[in-house]
Amino acid sequence: MKWIRWGGFMAFVLVMAVMAGVWLLVIDGLVERTIEDYGTDLVGARVELAEADLTLIPAGLTLTGLQVTNPDHPMTNAVEVAQIALTLDGLKLFRRQIIVEEMTVEQVQFGTRRKTSGAVAGLPRAPAPFQPTLPDAQFALPAFDVPDVKTILAKENLETLQMVETLKQEIEQEKSKWEQRLKDLPSKKTFAKYRAKIEKLKNATKGGIGGILGGVAEAQTIKKEIEGELQTIKDAQKDFQTLLPSLKSRIRQIAEAPQADIRRLQDKYSLSPRGLVNLGSGLLGRQVGAWLYQAVAWYETARPIVVRVQQATAKAADAEIAEPVRASGVDIRFAEAEPLPEFLIRRARVSLRLELGDLAGEVQNVTPDQVTLGAPLTFDFSGENLEGVRSVSIKGDLNHVDPENPKNRMNFRATSYRMSEVALSDQPAWPVALKSGLANVSIRAELRGDALTANLTGNLSSLAVVAGKPGDENPLTRALSSAISGISRLTVETDVSGSIEDYQVAVRSDLDRVMRKAAGRLVQAVSAELHRKLSTAVRKQVSGPIKNLQGSFSGLNGVGGELAKRLTEGNDLLGSLLEQGVSPQQKGIVPRGLPGGFKLPF
Repeated sequence: MKWIRWGGFMAFVLVMAVMAGVWLLVIDGLVERTIEDYGTDLVGARVELAEADLTLIPAGLTLTGLQVTNPDHPMTNAVEVAQIALTLDGLKLFRRQIIVEEMTVEQVQFGTRRKTSGAVAGLPRAPAPFQPTLPDAQFALPAFDVPDVKTILAKENLETLQMVETLKQEIEQEKSKWEQRLKDLPSKKTFAKYRAKIEKLKNATKGGIGGILGGVAEAQTIKKEIEGELQTIKDAQKDFQTLLPSLKSRIRQIAEAPQADIRRLQDKYSLSPRGLVNLGSGLLGRQVGAWLYQAVAWYETARPIVVRVQQATAKAADAEIAEPVRASGVDIRFAEAEPLPEFLIRRARVSLRLELGDLAGEVQNVTPDQVTLGAPLTFDFSGENLEGVRSVSIKGDLNHVDPENPKNRMNFRATSYRMSEVALSDQPAWPVALKSGLANVSIRAELRGDALTANLTGNLSSLAVVAGKPGDENPLTRALSSAISGISRLTVETDVSGSIEDYQVAVRSDLDRVMRKAAGRLVQAVSAELHRKLSTAVRKQVSGPIKNLQGSFSGLNGVGGELAKRLTEGNDLLGSLLEQGVSPQQKGIVPRGLPGGFKLPF
């Protein structure tokens, strides 16, 4: 009895040998070309792989020499990776789930040079993402020289002169109005007519008792008319006396207005102590901007991943609530004890090769479907004794478990970062350079949707600052140079708000206090000199118009004098009438004795 059928066995061996040969000769090249073609279409520029090695037992894949071209710069690689090795969960593959239990990514580099162009003609390219630019923050040293007063007054409008012109026009209008009103009021000519009537009445009383009695009635009429004329003048005088206090108050305000003009011009054109509040922050702005630029650049490197995670997560969430089309097949996901997405890298060990040195770390839970996984992507990188820095730590997470409320957080910390030859001010009038120093830098940043908030704190020590130039004759820059050259420690704090594309930066440092104190006395002296010159020039310019205004007002006072004169004349005329003894008394009874020498016959 034969236990083995040699013909069948040889056929089996032959088939297996053919399959093994095909595997060895074809499968790795097929994987390599698939990755290159898919990656090239996805990126819009050439993706190259030196070698791919697929294994079945255990299930795994090793990629060597991966280069991803930067589509905006074809002679530069956006990312270059020396080797990627991963192990797969073989059983999950039968359920169409790619679950990478362990991945090792070695020597990741950014921005490396290519030997040949990676551009691919005819491929559509996605719009280039926002690229941060290094802020060109230039420190502006405030002007210290006293500005030329003539130049200031030639281009500035004094509010005092505007007030003078406005009030002068109003006074002229009031003068015209009162001149017309005086013409309509009882005048000397009017009272002369009444005086003539009184004289005529006096003569009439010499004609006997009938003349006297007739004169009493006429005297009553004259008296009422004169009193009416006097009331008209009194009403006008009352209106005029109401007008005067308002005009006098505005003239007093104009007398004080030059001082307000002087203060306004001094604040605008002089270096005041308030103007030195942000000197230190402005001086440190370039270095702070460089730190922010680096943080934004790192985010932009990872941004495509973040965007894809967010889009895929949102798509997965929408897919869960979509209703299946009737009468067509649909994949149903039943409840699982440990639900897993279709693609997941549980843990990836990554080594980064940066300019400052090598960083090593882990990335966990890499998946486009965080909703199913129920956990965010986390990363943790660190490095010790790097080029120019003692240690670096980068931690954070990309949390899109709730697609409606995505949160990305990052904490960065660098200790003993060695700074050298940092130009803080390039101004020829006052160059400032940080020759050397150590900085402990920490950054806390959070991106909720499009809203960015971040805080940067830098503690600087062992500082060596060189400021100023030989033979500097400017007292301000000499004082500032002396002050900051003696600084050995410094604290800088920065708050950032807005969005990645448009963020606002607020910088605070104790350098502001040091520089403000050093320049304070000089500033006060300059301000006092400018104040003196402005006071002289402004008062000289406004004295003539103010004097003319007071003259116009004095002319208006003549109206008041004329009213008083007419009122006095009318009162005198009324008194003259009473002295003639023809004024009726109460109840119309004529007195027996009349002043002026007249005697009644009864």
